[in-house]
Amino acid sequence: METTYIQTDIKHVRRFLDACDGNWHHCIHVTCPSCKTSGICRESGFLFHPDATAEPLILPLSDARILFSCYPEPEECISNISVSAFLSLYRSYLNIRTATKSDCPCMELLKMQEEKNYDW
Repeated sequence: METTYIQTDIKHVRRFLDACDGNWHHCIHVTCPSCKTSGICRESGFLFHPDATAEPLILPLSDARILFSCYPEPEECISNISVSAFLSLYRSYLNIRTATKSDCPCMELLKMQEEKNYDW
């Protein structure tokens, strides 16, 4: 059954939209073609845009489709890369900040970013 609501925390969605000026065409499309986390992550990819401090902000494509009322195509984004290229670019960042070393570092990054919104 297809999800009809956004699963990403709304504060993170706001932060992501602020970073990309509300336009997914300004984002990088990251494709996860052969995810090794079957059952854990059902995403086909995500949109990526760095914030003002170069921290990678991500938004799952399933949420982007609902939020923007269309499926963001890789060719319509500013660029597109594979998840392995994204992980290679941010390997040091992820190694320092992600503690659990889960099967899906991208979803762990998203969870960490969502929790950061409530770090009072």
